[in-house]
Amino acid sequence: MKSDFEQIVKEDFEQYKNISRRFKEVQMENCAELKELTTDSWLLATRWSEIQSLASKIAQENGINKTDFGTWAYQKYRQLQEMHITCRSWYRLAKEDERTLKGLEIIWNQFCKKKKNVTIAKQHWT
Repeated sequence: MKSDFEQIVKEDFEQYKNISRRFKEVQMENCAELKELTTDSWLLATRWSEIQSLASKIAQENGINKTDFGTWAYQKYRQLQEMHITCRSWYRLAKEDERTLKGLEIIWNQFCKKKKNVTIAKQHWT
């Protein structure tokens, strides 16, 4: 039954599988991919919401059970919505980490510069 549904919305299901694979493989440090996944999952969730709302028409055209197809499409929509929320949270955390690391790098560089100046001053006075 599910494979029948996958064939009815073949292109949309391929996009769903692609985003699911990308989500599974994404690294939290990869801000660019997280941002892209956030957008892509939101856009595809919108598409699956539309598919779910057309369940009656699609079921009638393909001779399938409207409730089963609608439930199946809704599950894909919800999974994409959760991917979107998760990627958005991970992206925010990754950006915060970037800012923190950049701030620590600046502090470290200032410390090293001061230490170097102190060392130079000590050498000058001894």
